[in-house]
Amino acid sequence: MALLAHILGGRRSTLQYQRQNVMAKYVSLSFWITLAVYAAQAFPGLSAWLQAWAQGKPQWIAVTVGWVTSNAGSSLPVIVWGAVAAVVVLPGWRLVWKLPLLGSWLSHRVFPDLNGEWTVSIQSNWPIIERLKSAAASKDATFDPLKDALPSLLEANFEVRIRQTWFRTDVEFLPNDKTPLLKSHTVSVEFLKSENGSRSLAWVYEQSNKQGNELPLAVTDRDRFFGAAMLTVSDDASKLSGQYWQNRSWNQGLNAAGTIALKRNRT
Repeated sequence: MALLAHILGGRRSTLQYQRQNVMAKYVSLSFWITLAVYAAQAFPGLSAWLQAWAQGKPQWIAVTVGWVTSNAGSSLPVIVWGAVAAVVVLPGWRLVWKLPLLGSWLSHRVFPDLNGEWTVSIQSNWPIIERLKSAAASKDATFDPLKDALPSLLEANFEVRIRQTWFRTDVEFLPNDKTPLLKSHTVSVEFLKSENGSRSLAWVYEQSNKQGNELPLAVTDRDRFFGAAMLTVSDDASKLSGQYWQNRSWNQGLNAAGTIALKRNRT
């Protein structure tokens, strides 16, 4: 019961969202310590299983298992803290998330494992901004986005790599030959869960653009700017979708926004 209490916690907040910025805030370190202690208390049964498993294995495995099982008392602190380190410091929590039934439950109750490569499709409102610029510079052309038909959004595609540890999450746009993107840097990723169980994340990033002569920046572009996105996680954690916005050329009223959709690449 104590173990479940670490996961389930107290009553839900009355706020619409429970703010969390790292996985560690969903399942605290005390949970993993409690789990490790319970595992250590079950060591006699584990010891017998290990000894049976080691039979017929290479000698170095049998020797190692024999030493551990014969020094269980003195090894208990090492076992406890080794288990905590393996799960929290090392990416051991990802192995737990892959376990049948338990992994699926943790993915929905805590937060899914988003590590991996993703394909991103962005649709920007830049064509609307360009129509406004053209109308402002023309003596004859007019454009009212509240009344006139809107142009189609501008689509761009990227590859994204997500690295998620227990204490930090990084979302990195990968450069390509079709855009001026040089690199991106994650400022913050915050995990959110609504009271109805839906999951999302708030992401703030900094983007740097190429400045070489072969691909000069447009006069409306900037070599560095900040952006943010609010993304909803699909039930199976294979898609992230939402809206994004940027402060690029904000002082000229040219900062773009739009929709963003990420789809996990299956390997």
